[in-house]
Amino acid sequence: MKIIIILLTILLFSSCSKQDKESSCSITVDSVSIIDSYSYKNKTYYLVHRISGWSDKTEILELYDRKPIFDHCSKAKTKVVFGDSLELSKTVDHVYLNIEESTLEIEYTDREPSRKHNSGLKLEVR
Repeated sequence: MKIIIILLTILLFSSCSKQDKESSCSITVDSVSIIDSYSYKNKTYYLVHRISGWSDKTEILELYDRKPIFDHCSKAKTKVVFGDSLELSKTVDHVYLNIEESTLEIEYTDREPSRKHNSGLKLEVR
């Protein structure tokens, strides 16, 4: 029991140290992956699947108009064009890109939800 208390104390002190904000991360780091891309004229759009949180996970789809490069804290210097949390009680059926407006439309179906399915989504254009 003492070992657990000592380890928790060390974890708390190390997470609150006086490091600069750019090199320190939160205790939980998001899981991010580029799951699809679509090229149109001279621009390529990238669809990113982000899983955030510790016990209560949140899944997010993000759209970038340049290839994002993520640092050790899962943050990108590239600005997100669009980002939205997924409804985890439903399954995503289609993800449509509106190129003119640089937005995403997410369509759901009532099938059984699956995180594995969400990490394999494809970017479609209307």
